[in-house]
Amino acid sequence: MPSPRRCRAVRRGRFLNEGEAYGVLDRLGVPRAPSVALDIDAAPPSLPFAYPVVVKVLSAEISHKSDVGGVALGITDAAALAAAMTAMHARLPQARRVLVQPMIRGVGEVLVGYRVDPDAGPLVLLAAGGVFTEIYRDRSLRLAPVDLATAREMIAEVSGLKALAGYRGKPTGDLDGLAQAVVALSQLASDPSVVEAEVNPLIVRTDAVVAVDAVVRMV
Repeated sequence: MPSPRRCRAVRRGRFLNEGEAYGVLDRLGVPRAPSVALDIDAAPPSLPFAYPVVVKVLSAEISHKSDVGGVALGITDAAALAAAMTAMHARLPQARRVLVQPMIRGVGEVLVGYRVDPDAGPLVLLAAGGVFTEIYRDRSLRLAPVDLATAREMIAEVSGLKALAGYRGKPTGDLDGLAQAVVALSQLASDPSVVEAEVNPLIVRTDAVVAVDAVVRMV
């Protein structure tokens, strides 16, 4: 299964922006970071979460945000947030809004993907997350939907996720939460309006998993 972010230019359908994609995750019960959408040229208001934060361009037309300068990390206060938004607007004059989220760290990053394959049907994918996902091709794939037992099998099959089990004394990630997130995303198999979805990364913490980016393509 190709990564849902590959060959996007030749695929048809309507992509949601990240904020709209989070609405799909909320419906499925996939935990995600809190976020605030702001006009890119507006003065930043008080945020409902603490600094540091990340700022991302909010546009259905820009999927690879970091590739075009559409992501700013480690913003420490309101002044820095305003400066980051101004700089982003200068780089991307076509952009109108940004999404602001708290910086969230964990013990690992995971990709969970879903797509409807024209031959096989609905599929769910699990892989080590982050920017190197497509390089290593370390992944597990199943027909969707899956149950918890199958999701746990998928986790065990991905070599890059073995460290989340507390390898050599490192903190243990919430593998139960990860399995539940895989099951939840696989339930898109019952929604014919969604043909592709990807959470990358899903941050795995010691006590939870949290989606900090999402892409969804509708029919």
